[in-house]
Formats: sequence, structure tokens, C-alpha cells
Amino acid sequence: MEEENKKVNGGAENEPTGTENKTQTFDEVLSNKEYQAEFDRRVQKAIETAKGKWQEINDAEKSEAEKLAKMNKEQKLEYEAQKEKQEKENILAELNAYKMKEEAVKIASEKGLEVSLLDLIDFKTVTAEKLNENIDNLSTVFNKAVEKSVNERLKEDAPITKTTSTINKKTISRASY
Repeated sequence: MEEENKKVNGGAENEPTGTENKTQTFDEVLSNKEYQAEFDRRVQKAIETAKGKWQEINDAEKSEAEKLAKMNKEQKLEYEAQKEKQEKENILAELNAYKMKEEAVKIASEKGLEVSLLDLIDFKTVTAEKLNENIDNLSTVFNKAVEKSVNERLKEDAPITKTTSTINKKTISRASY
């Protein structure tokens, strides 16, 4: 990075030359072949990514249009109704999941459970009955893990028993005189 800055600033690194360092324009920076090549690679990659996304969207719309073109009026109306119904169900499921998560946060807070553990629950598929069960299970597992961790930290090592011989005591006693 520092090396690139030297190149961009013309190799000058805060050298007192009597003139101020001129900041280069984008065109001046790109006049360096290395920078121009890197810029071209990045632009090309961005173009390819955008083109791929556009192609996916275009293909989906094209297949949708072909499907609709093959249908008669009655089938088109039925298809549109099904599509609207599916969108409605998705929106209701998302709203329900949001409400379930709000309720789960309340329950978890009351039980003293860490709210971040609720991320383990898929609120789009869980029912109200299963929600309480899942929260109880999370609470139980969490409390057991905390208890185990606390017990391990509080656990003391077994006391070390030292036996001293009478010879050592006598030797020590004589040496202290």
C-alpha cells in the first residue's frame, strides 16, 4: 500500500522539495499501465457480474411470458390468482414469523434466557405450541451449560499430601542451631 502511494505521489514521501506534492487526477493515475490493467480487470468483472444477473432476470421473465402465452384466458386468470395467493401466503408467513419472534423475545426475557439464542429457532415454520417447547428446551440446555461451566471453574484440585520423614526433620533441626 505504501509502495502504491509512492507511485501515485510520484515517488515522493513527504520530502521537503520546496514545492507541494500535487495530487494526481484519476486520468493521471490510470496513465500508469499497471493501474490501468487492474482497473480494466475490475470493470470487466463488474460488467460480467451485472450481465449474469441481468441474464437470470431476463430468462425468468421470458419463461414467465412464454408460459402465459401458451395459456388461454381462463388459465391465465387461474395462474395469476395462484400467484397472488402464493404472494399473500408468503407475506402472511413473514408477518407471523415477526410476531412469533416478538412473543419469543418476551417469553425468553421473562425466563432470563439470552435473547440471541432465539436465532436458533425458525420462526417461519414453528407453531405457537412448539415455540414454548423450544424456548423451554433452549433454556434448559443453556442453564445446564452455564452450570457445567461454573462448576468447572469452581472445581478445586485435590489437596496434595506431603509426607516428611523424621530424618529430614532431625537434619533440619540440627542445621538451624
